Amino acid sequence: MRYPFCYPGAIHIHTSFSDGSGSFPEVIAAARDAGLRWIIVTDHDTLAGQSFAGWHDGLLVVVGHEITPPRNHFLALNTGSVVPNSLAPQDFVDEVYARGGFGIIAHPDERVRNSFKEIYRWDDWTIDGPRERAGRPVGLELWNLMSDWGEHLTPRNRYLHFFVPALGLSGPTPATLAWWDRLNMVGRRTFGVGGVDVHAFKHWLPWGVAEVFPYRWMFGTLTNYLLLDRPLHEDDTQATHQVYGALAAGRSYFANRLDGDAPAILFEARRGDERYGIGDTASIAGGPLLIEADVGRDAFVRLIADGEVLTSGVGRLRQSVDEGAVYRLEAYIGGKAWLFTNPIYVEDSDAGA
Repeated sequence: MRYPFCYPGAIHIHTSFSDGSGSFPEVIAAARDAGLRWIIVTDHDTLAGQSFAGWHDGLLVVVGHEITPPRNHFLALNTGSVVPNSLAPQDFVDEVYARGGFGIIAHPDERVRNSFKEIYRWDDWTIDGPRERAGRPVGLELWNLMSDWGEHLTPRNRYLHFFVPALGLSGPTPATLAWWDRLNMVGRRTFGVGGVDVHAFKHWLPWGVAEVFPYRWMFGTLTNYLLLDRPLHEDDTQATHQVYGALAAGRSYFANRLDGDAPAILFEARRGDERYGIGDTASIAGGPLLIEADVGRDAFVRLIADGEVLTSGVGRLRQSVDEGAVYRLEAYIGGKAWLFTNPIYVEDSDAGA
């Protein structure tokens, strides 16, 4: 394996320091119970939970914040202080990077307003990172579970979707995936994540309190698997930098664990003794590459090259490639979106010539 250590975790979490219903100890207990090894908490416009950052009995807690004007939300990581949400989107993104941080564009393709939520769309898709982009990591929340569920909610289906929430999930929108592919194809490398956006909202109904949805349940849904070349460090500061580094480099994939866990998938390009994993850059200069994939179960797997399906199969794939492209993997179970990897970048033989 190119990166032998794989750590499951969750991104985009809210506690009682903003509009979530749970305290940090409750969130931590739920994440540990769900088998996660790291979480990134992003309360709205506050770092009040910073004192909880660090290791908690095998769970690494990372604290960032979500910049939340009425629209255009951005997960700000490693800033050290709160970036004002009163700035224009391009300006607050630039400010995050000026403070030494980086970030993730949140739920970019929301379109529906209903009794559950407003529209929190990322309005201007020409703003895809800091103005000075070269070499700076930028993330895109490809699939936001709470947003996805809310987008499908209607007065007629609200009780059915509450009790059978999987019926209200469809996965990343085609527009979001297309935007992600375009950015990576033109060299604006953008890592993709799945976000739970958990709040554990509590609603008072005639028969009692309904919670939409509990932290423990949500932590069993969209899970990001970070790929590392060594175990997470026992020092929490170093471990946090490992998490940031893997995210920024696109060494991750995510899956909806409602339809199955994915702790050790294979997705790599190789040529002889050369091996390239998720997030790596390879070249055709040395000859064709063999791309191999195995998701460990009978899912319908598609190999995407520059935004187009190159080949597909059940469970596993082998495909020789002799052209530079951005190659990524996606998988479906029962026709439903399940797993998405970050790309392997393959350059043409004359790249940089």
